[in-house]
Formats: sequence, C-alpha cells, structure tokens
Amino acid sequence: MTSSTPAASLRFGRFELQSQERRLLVDGKASALGARALDLLQALAERPGRLVGKRALMELVWPGLVVQDNNLAAQMSALRKVVGGDVIATIPGRGYRFVARIESAPSAGPSGATPPAAPASAPLRTNLPAEWPALLGRADDLAELGTLLDAHRLVSIVGAGGIGKSLLAQHLLLARRQAYPQGVCWVELATVEAAALPGSVASALGVHVGPGEPLAALIGALAPLTMLLAFDSAEHLLDDVARLCQTLHDAAPGLRFVVTSQAPLKLASERVFRIGPLAVPEPATHAAKARAFGAVALFVDRAQAVDARFALTDGNAPLVAEVCRALDGLPLAIELAAARTPMLGLQRLLASMQDRLQLLTASRNRAAPARQRTLRAALEWSHDALDARDQVVFRRLGVVAGSGSLDFIQRVVADADDGGTLDRWAVLDALDTLVDRSLLAVIGVHDNEPPRYRLLESPRAYALERLDAAGERAALQRRHALALAALFDAAYDDYFSARCGADDWMRRMGADLDNARDALACARGAGDATLELTLAATLLRALPPSLHPERSALADACEARLVEASVAAPLQCRAWIEMSCAWSNTQKARSHAAAQRALALARALEPGDRFALYHALCLSAGAMAKVSDPAQALAPLAEARALEDPAWPAQRVIWGAQAEQFVAHARGDGAGALVQARRLVELDLQRGKDASIGLGNLVDAELAAGHAPAAARTGAALVASLQGTRHEFTLALARLNLCAAHLATDDPAAARPVAQALWPQALFFEWPHYAACYLALLAALEERPRAAARLLGYVDAVYAARHEERGSTNEDAAIARAAALAVAALGEPAAARLRADGALLRAAEVAALAFGRETA
Repeated sequence: MTSSTPAASLRFGRFELQSQERRLLVDGKASALGARALDLLQALAERPGRLVGKRALMELVWPGLVVQDNNLAAQMSALRKVVGGDVIATIPGRGYRFVARIESAPSAGPSGATPPAAPASAPLRTNLPAEWPALLGRADDLAELGTLLDAHRLVSIVGAGGIGKSLLAQHLLLARRQAYPQGVCWVELATVEAAALPGSVASALGVHVGPGEPLAALIGALAPLTMLLAFDSAEHLLDDVARLCQTLHDAAPGLRFVVTSQAPLKLASERVFRIGPLAVPEPATHAAKARAFGAVALFVDRAQAVDARFALTDGNAPLVAEVCRALDGLPLAIELAAARTPMLGLQRLLASMQDRLQLLTASRNRAAPARQRTLRAALEWSHDALDARDQVVFRRLGVVAGSGSLDFIQRVVADADDGGTLDRWAVLDALDTLVDRSLLAVIGVHDNEPPRYRLLESPRAYALERLDAAGERAALQRRHALALAALFDAAYDDYFSARCGADDWMRRMGADLDNARDALACARGAGDATLELTLAATLLRALPPSLHPERSALADACEARLVEASVAAPLQCRAWIEMSCAWSNTQKARSHAAAQRALALARALEPGDRFALYHALCLSAGAMAKVSDPAQALAPLAEARALEDPAWPAQRVIWGAQAEQFVAHARGDGAGALVQARRLVELDLQRGKDASIGLGNLVDAELAAGHAPAAARTGAALVASLQGTRHEFTLALARLNLCAAHLATDDPAAARPVAQALWPQALFFEWPHYAACYLALLAALEERPRAAARLLGYVDAVYAARHEERGSTNEDAAIARAAALAVAALGEPAAARLRADGALLRAAEVAALAFGRETA
C-alpha cells in the first residue's frame, strides 16, 4: 500500500495499530484482521477526520489494480467486525471518514496541509496568484484529490472547459505550500508552444538552465528536488506534456505532478481525477437548502460581487436553480450569468438562455486568461484543440437533442454512404476523442444497455453555430429526422412484437423525446407528411401520461395533417389508432371517430396484417361502448375474438381484454367487468408493465360489482404506493376511484382529502366532469345540498360541452345519489334551479364550492 509515512503506532480506544509490524492489537492482543482490511484501516487512520472517497480509498488499498466496488464493501465489513461501527463513519455516496480519537497521531507527510517544511537553501517561487476566488461546491473533490495525490505522483484533473479544473488545482497547491521541502509551483501552459515547453517550465520555476539542451538542464536542476508541480491547461500540448511528465517522473523521484487538461495524458503512471459540473438542486428547493448546492452557492457569490443587494430567497431560489440547470452546472457559465443578473433580472436571464453565447460575455475578472472571459472563448479554445475530423463530428452532434445512442449518432453524423469521407468507424473514433476531451458526456444507463452520448447545452449551442457556418445545418437536421423516423418505425414494431417489456420500452423511448420533438419540427417545416406521421404515431405511444397536454396537442396536429395530406394507408391506420388511444379518456366521441377511421383503413390493408385489424376492432368496440348503445359494440368485439391468436404476446391480446371490460361495464355486467379487470392486471405484468393503471381500473370494477369495501382497500393501498412518485396520471386515476369507493361506503371524511388532492390533477388531465360527480356526492353526504346541486349542474354542462354521454356505472350512481339527497333536502324546484345555476360555474370556481363548509 502506498501512503504517506505512517507513525510507528496509532492508539485509539481499545485498539493499537502497529504499522511496522502490520498488525492490530485489541486490548493488547493481536487480532485476526486480514491484510487488505488492515491496509484499509491504515489508509483511513492516517487521515483522521478527513473524508476519503471510495475511488481514492481503492487506489490506496489496491494501487495500480482494477477492482470491483464490492471488494471495498467486503473489506470494510470485515474491518468493522473487529473495530465495531464507531471507528469509521460512512458518508453515503461519498466515502468514509476515520472518526475515533487518536491518542498518538501520525507524523505529517505530503498528504497534510500543515506539516512543517524541511528547510530549503533556495526556495522556489510558487507562481500562485496572491488572491483567488473561493472554492465553492468542491470541498469533497479537494479532499479526494489530495488523497489520490498521496498515493500517486502524477494526477491529471480532467474536465470540460470552464468546469473549474484550474481553481481546484490552485486550492490544492495553496493547501500544500508548506508540505514539501521545495514547496509548490504553478506552470501556466495555455500560451506555450511545444518547442518552448521545457524553457517555460524552467522560467516558471525560476530555475536557470544555462546554454545547451533545455530539457537536460531542467532535469538536472529538478532531479534532487522534492516538490509539487502543477501544469495548467495542457490539452493543446498533450503529447509534449506527457513526454515531459514521464521524463521528469523517472528522473526526479521527489517530484509530484498535477496536470489540468480537458483530456488525460494516457501514461501508465497517471491517475485521472475527472470532475463534473457543480451540483444543482431541484427547482422547488427552498433557499436554505438550495444554498448548500455548489452551483447555487457560486451563483449567489458572484451575483453579490456585482450587486451587494442580491439575496437568495425562497421566492427566487427556483429561478436561480433553473438558470444553473440550464447552464448544466458549468462554473464559468454560472459566473458569467451571475454577472448579468443586476441588468437583466432572473426571469429575463433564464428566458435568454437560447442566446447564451451572445449573453455570457461579462467577465468580472480582468486577470483571468482570455479563454475564461467569455463562454464563447472557452468553447473556442476547446474546439480549436480538435483535429479537422473531430471538429466535423463535434459540430454535427449539435443536431442531436438531449442524448443519442451510438447507432443513432453514427446514422446522423456519418456521410460515407452519401459520398462523404466519414464512415461509422471514423465517427466512433471521433466520439472517443470527444469523450476524452470532456466535450461529450457519457450518460449513465441501466445495466446491460449501451451508453448514450450527450453534448451539454452550451457546447451544443456552439456546435450549432459551427454547423451554420459550415452550411450543413439543414442537411443534418433532415438526416437526423430521417434516422429517428427509422428508429421509431422499428421501435413501434418492437413494442407490439414484445421484443422488450412495456415499461422498458417506454423508458428507452423516453431518452429520445427531445430528439423526436426536434425531428417533428423539421418534418413539419419541410412539409413532409409521411415523415411527420411516422414520427408522431410512435411518439403518441411513447409520451408518458404525465405529458398529457403535449400528447393531446400532438394528436390534434396528426388529425389536421391526415385531413390535408395523402400518406400510405398503413401509416394512416397506425396514426388513427394512436389518436384514438390518446383521446380515449378525455374526448370519447373523438376517440370513437378515430377508431372508426382506423377500422375502415385496416379492413383495406393486406390480408396478412391481422393484428392491425384486430387492434382497430378492439378500439372501435371499446370506444363504441362508451359513447353509444353498448349492444352495437358486440359485433366488432366478436370479430376481434375470432381474429385473436393465442400465441400473441400480452402486448397484443391486452387490447381485446380491455375492450371486453369496457363492453361488460357499459352493459351493466359488473361481474364480467371485474373478471376482465383482474385479467388486465395479469396481462400488464406479463407485458413487463407496472400494473398500477390496471389496479386503478380494478378498483373501479370492484366498486361497480358491488364490492365497495374491497375497492376502498385496493384503492388505498394503490394510492399509498404511488404517492411521492412521478406517476401523476396513475395517481390521479387511483384517487378518482378511491374517492368513489369511500363515498360508496358512506365515509365522506376519508373521501374529502382524496378529493382535494384529486381535483387539480383532474383539471390537468381533462377529467373535471368525472371528478365533479364525486365532488357533488361528497357535498351531499356532508349535508351541503346547495353545493351538491350546483356541482351536478357543472357536471351536466361539461358532459354537454364535450358531446359525451354518461356511461360509467359508478359515476352514474354517484350522480343519482347526489341528486336524490339534494332533492330530499331542498325540494325538487329549488334543487332544479340550483342545478341549472351550476351549469354556469367555471372550473376555477369548483374547488371553493366543493370544499366549502356551508350547511344550508
């Protein structure tokens, strides 16, 4: 194990760690602690009170080896069996800290910030600035970097331009100025050319190399020294700096090196410390909590430097967080944005992010290098360090919104098939370079799935500028849209062929939602209806219910496009099917009309497309049961049954089960609907989908079948499981049916909080009439008949405005019961007048009426 020089003996509590003998005594007796666990204890005990990150700790205990995280966990478990749980504290997600009180401490070595320095006859100058900004949000990075440097002589701090590499390295040198006999030295390389590298290093050190070969003279001057050298901004001289570091590393064993660069040196002796953006809180975070995040702390500090009156409050903290998030937590961009705050204000600053390259030019640091004074300059520095091929790939990546898979990016960027020089392998090599240089981020994905790649928003804005300058933007956007359409077309078939589970499919498609939106805009701009509908049909299926307004607007746009354009019948059929699904819960008449259009097209398709006809028949039967005489739905339902193939996966047969339930429900067959509801839950699980929506429908079916207590139990458990998750649509459905169940069991006290939470969701998902049925019954059961009567009028008006017939057993029962209670309390004439008056209510007025407390 490589470490700073340990003390001969460390005592803490009942324990004594004897480093030279390599043993741990417990109450004076040798323990059976294994060698790796002992190394682990020694590494932590030599750094008492310091946070040691997992990565750094593994470098200390297993130097030069690649080991799995579970090895560290196993050795920590073995160690704690001997020393207990009070000696070493675990900091979740960060690392470990030795917290026991040491009775005899280790002698300080290079790892400490304050050990006494050995005298030097001729101390070298540090070249560090007299003052520099505070290091905000990087305390753990600084500690972990120091631990890594204790174990290895050459550490490269790698990250994107403007990420804060230089400041982190400067603070490391500041902390260690007294830790080495000849101190520390900062060597700025940004303006240095390759031929001048040895001389520039000697000049920074204040070393006179004399005439002759400068590298040989530099080696001679440095060989006897013990000190820490920092080479800053090495990305444009990677090969030369790598050779210099290796030469000095071999010739001067007392030297340690820190290199800041956008790419690693790729030396065997090098350890890479890659730093990422500053942490950004969620937008809703309160000021006190938001201030603990590095990005917000930096923004506030720099904003106050420009305007001392600026303060972070609960009112503006969400806006500050949104600005920091829009800037991807990039410190340079945050500093430049904060400088604009007094002039623009936070609202306008956030709204101006699309013009960030023109906006973020107001550096407050005249001493900063030119590359760090504007966001554009930082990006130009990074771009200009690339070779011609990599610059082409970088700018073409600008059309990829969010992130993209390797296959998708190769389809978009490569042009060899069109007579260009970039084939898929060249693109792969370029991506590797861009990742190395911290211009392209690798997005973490689930196990056993390929990675995705993403340009952060500021580099993407610059890439698009370069794409415009090259005259390639329109062609690349078209290629992007075509590549995504091919991906979406295949994905649609993947879904119904069950090549992956339904939830996995949704998650995978969710990663390309931003790409889909951009591709749709391109298709619409080009007037390409086939391209637009190919994208839109799959997108309608891929959009989660939480994005209901977007899904609804997309269905509207598809309808308009189908009316005005001519596209192939199979694509038309697919689009009408997905539009029918999109409208099924909110616009039943429209959903039915779309299903009928799909059915007519499906009947004319190739005879082999059996599933398309089955799918359209099921949708038609289900929609027909909701909007007209359910007896009319029996014919298409029977035809669908005859087409159904027992070998089909759950992704297909679930449509038949769903139609069966709708028809049974509409016909008043509660027992039959309940059987199908239970089957739907099983099919959801079989198709790899969370069964929450199926369980919500099961609550509705249990209630309709007369099992109100069972419905209340099922609903309560479902709501509890969904609260605090992002499944807002499913939670709304569960609350709707749970509220109905509580009212059916005459428990308005339990129903009221559920209804209060439900109402805003019902408005968002366009279910106000469904929810208001139960609000009316709640008011009636709470002996507020006037409110109940008016709410019934509101329900009547919404149904009429939507041209929708009431067809739900449970909603009909709630309306009938609320009306009966209102008439019994007020009399028929008064109840009728109030019900007519309620038809004029607006949605914004319903909550006050529904949850008021009047008793008249």
